[in-house]
Order: sequence, then C-alpha cells, then structure tokens
Amino acid sequence: MRISKDMQLSERETDDLCRECGLGGDIFPCKMCPRSFHPACVGLPGVPSEEWFCDNCTILVQKEKALAANKNAKAAGRQAGVDSIEQILKRAIRIVPICDDLGGCALCKKKDFNNSVFDERTVILCDQCEKEYHVGCLRSEWQVDLKELPEGEWFCCDSCSEIRSSLDKMISEGAQPLSESDLDIIRKKHESKGLIMDTDTEIRWQLVAGRSATADGNSLLSSAVPVIHQSFDPIIEAHTGRDLIPEMVHGRRPKEGMPGQDYSGMYCAVLTVGSNVVSAALLRVMGGDVAELPLVATSMDLQGLGYFQVLFSCIERLLVSLKVKHFMLPAAHEAEAIWMKKFGFSKIPQDQMEAYLNGGHLTVFHGTLNLYKAVPLPES
Repeated sequence: MRISKDMQLSERETDDLCRECGLGGDIFPCKMCPRSFHPACVGLPGVPSEEWFCDNCTILVQKEKALAANKNAKAAGRQAGVDSIEQILKRAIRIVPICDDLGGCALCKKKDFNNSVFDERTVILCDQCEKEYHVGCLRSEWQVDLKELPEGEWFCCDSCSEIRSSLDKMISEGAQPLSESDLDIIRKKHESKGLIMDTDTEIRWQLVAGRSATADGNSLLSSAVPVIHQSFDPIIEAHTGRDLIPEMVHGRRPKEGMPGQDYSGMYCAVLTVGSNVVSAALLRVMGGDVAELPLVATSMDLQGLGYFQVLFSCIERLLVSLKVKHFMLPAAHEAEAIWMKKFGFSKIPQDQMEAYLNGGHLTVFHGTLNLYKAVPLPES
C-alpha cells in the first residue's frame, strides 16, 4: 500500500473495489489513502466535489493536527509527518498472525484432512460453534453418518442449532428498548458529569449479523465501523496487509478462491441514540460453551457516559438466555484493569481456557491477553 498525503490521485494507486461492500462500480478514493468507496456506502448522495477523507484518515488527520499544536510533543523534538499518516501500517496496534496451532478436528485433535474426495478425513465445520470435525470421527464417536457434505447450514449438535435459531429470532426482532435500570445508569453517568440526558431521543440496542443483514442492518454495520476505528488503528492481516475491521463488522467470508479468514460467524451488537450508533461490540457465540467479545468501542465524544456499560449488560443477558457457560475476550494490556475491576473478568490459565474451548478457537490478536468470566446462570 502506498500512502502519502502529498500525492495527487493521478500519481498513486487506488483500490478497484469498494472497501465497505467489496463490489466495483462507481467508486471514488480517499484523498489520503488507497481506499475507495461507493458514495452510498459512506452515506453520501454522490461523489464529493471537494477533497474527502475516509473515517480512518479523518481520525489520523485530527491526531496529526492535535500533535502539531501539542507543546509536549514539540519539546520532545517531534517531526511533522512522523508516526502519523505515513506510518499507518506501522502504527497498527493489533496484527492478526497466522497461527500454526489453529485448526484440527475437535474430536481426534488431528489436523490432517482430505479435500479432493469425500471420505473419512474430509473436514466439515459447524456453522455456529465453528469447530472442525472429520467425517469419520463424527461417524465413530457420535454415530453421525454423513454420506456427502450437506447443502446449506450444518450444526454439530442440538445446542448449536437451538442457539442459531434464538440468535436469528433476536436479529429479526430488530432494535430493543432498554430497561429502566439501564436507562438509569446512563442518566446517572450524565448527571455525574454535569450533563442532562436527552429523554426525548430513544436509546435502543440491536443485534445484527452481516450474513443476513437487511438494508437497515447493513447501514448500522457501516456506522459501527468508524466507531470502532476511532478506538483502534487498522487491524492488519499479516499475509494480505488488509484492514480486517470492516470484514469482521460485516461478517464477511473471503471471496471464492481467495485466501483469508471467514468472519461470517461474527455478530455485531450496537447501541443507538436515535439513529446514531454510539457503541458497538463484536460477538461470537461458539455453541453453548463459549462466547467471545473480540472488539468493543464507544464514540470518543460519548465515552464515560455509560453507553458501553449498558450494551455489555444487554449482551450478557443475551448469553444468559442462550445458556452459554463461559465468556472470554482478548484484552490489550492497558485495558486489563478496566475489564477485571469494572466488568468482572479475570485471567485464566491456558490449559483451563483450552478445556473450556474444547476444540474451538478464539480470535487471535498480537499482544493481547485472554480474560475470562463465568456467565451467570439463568434465574429459575
């Protein structure tokens, strides 16, 4: 990727596909980076006549301007343009590595497979928990006798099938109103900062999945991407160099014949104030055993007002209703204390984590520590 804020569009390469939807057509590029977009995918009525920056570059420009006027930065000998726009890839704080430990049958733990013909070593993946199984192991261990790869979705057990049905029902119901206790949390947070909560604007939360999103759902997902980008620099896939945040939020699969990770199992929970997404969280529900929260973020100008605290409570109540047992997340070092003190997570030994996962795999980020929390039991 070639990036320079001084380059003219005619002098640099730009993407041939829209970074949001992955399709071609009438697209236009960011003034600063190679990303290109359909106007509709970024909420514009048409191609802008003036210079336009994508959400990621807009944030970087704001950081650059703030540093330029920062007395401490000047005293430290800061040079304009260093560790800012030109360093977008080097500044990525999370890199998704290629891990040799991933993969393998959840029953026999072996990683061999046969993709040329359908036989005992053919591997099939559950569409909910995403665990891998040899066809032969399913037959010998669970008496599941598959004669061919099934068409459509396949679930390894009744629990995964029931969880998928419950999640689909939750998605179809759309935006959910908050309880009075949730609203009270937000109200008190506002009051503690000398602010008055707008009681005329409705606050709701909603679960969305990119694989089945409606037009309104896709709009929410597109709005969630810049919210997450405000808190995270691009998450770079090591072998392709692409930013994975839009891929994860939209729950995209790699294009046919192309390498890449499959994020179709990702759900996105959003908290909206009116029509605006103010907080977003990515969620994976890996069957009845484990759920994970790979990424969370709240709009920078609305942090500390209780929005994510409420969204987290909504997610946790959802997991309780699904009877999920264990909740995990990858925490950056600087965020460990918040997750542990405020949300009740704790560190977990590697062997215990693997026992809970039982053949499942968490989303892997460089430089993070996995934290754990037992999901409360449903009230009888």
